[in-house]
Amino acid sequence: MVENNKIAQPDQIGVEAKSVCYLCGKHGILFYRNLVDCLFGAPGKWTFRKCSDPECGLIWLDPRPTLAEIGKAYRTYYTHGQANNAQQTRPARIARTILHTMSIFLLGLRAERRRYKCMYLDQIPSGRLLEVGCGSGKRLVRLQALGWDVTGQEIDPVAAEHVRKVKGIDVHVGPLETMEVAEKYDAVIMSHVIEHVHDPIALLATCRNHMLKENGLLVLLTPNAESYGHHKFGATWRGLEPPRHLHLFTCKTLIQISQKAGFHRQHCWTTPVGADGIGQSSSLSAETIKQGHLLITTCDVLRGFWFQIAASLVFLTDKNSGEECVLMATK
Repeated sequence: MVENNKIAQPDQIGVEAKSVCYLCGKHGILFYRNLVDCLFGAPGKWTFRKCSDPECGLIWLDPRPTLAEIGKAYRTYYTHGQANNAQQTRPARIARTILHTMSIFLLGLRAERRRYKCMYLDQIPSGRLLEVGCGSGKRLVRLQALGWDVTGQEIDPVAAEHVRKVKGIDVHVGPLETMEVAEKYDAVIMSHVIEHVHDPIALLATCRNHMLKENGLLVLLTPNAESYGHHKFGATWRGLEPPRHLHLFTCKTLIQISQKAGFHRQHCWTTPVGADGIGQSSSLSAETIKQGHLLITTCDVLRGFWFQIAASLVFLTDKNSGEECVLMATK
């Protein structure tokens, strides 16, 4: 099947068709259609496909923004510590602080939360570390406090400058493949990056071949397409995020792409620790968008609290139901 690029009008995003599976080449069946970006207001209506092979199950956006046009999907996206288009009412902020703390303690998630926030590297001997897509630099600061010698990579120059000036951490600005490395890294991490890229295998291969030392460790987080939240919220699940999320993964598909990228030792699992944020930002109504801003209310926060409880209880009997996949792969 011929795949065509569509030229964008000034207020639209140029797209390209991708009707077959990136991983196995099988036909994709329609999964969701006519979705809109109710989080950051990118223009257009969007469709997801799912691989017709049940042994694969990759989900992807079709059509998707072209590489030249995808920047339009990030015009109001948060990049450096402030979710510029997201606002919370004062009662929502207070409720969020109280209920989030309550859920972490009530559900026994304190230790898991601590490990999650440092990308599960707290029990790994420290060394040189690179974060791909470092955003605000908050993870780099945490890992630096654990003894890691940290560097960031970011395509957003505003975010990179924020990390340099506010955090005092060196950041390479530009695509990862343009980064020159004098000494390779003991660990490369990426949090909610791989779902945004056009060629995930190439990204992981660059990490393996050019960034990591022998026996170096790759750690990544990404939304879990088999999560309890996806089953519950369906087309309004926060993890879909069209048109910025180009591929949606499971533990099975993450292992497949890491193998194709050349990694030979992988461990992949899911975690429910961030379920409150997923519940809070899923099933948003049109009324939550006010003057181009996402208004988070107390009702949204309460939904997130109850969803955290439900997701954690489901996870007790279904370890594949966590909202995020965690992949550790060794070179």
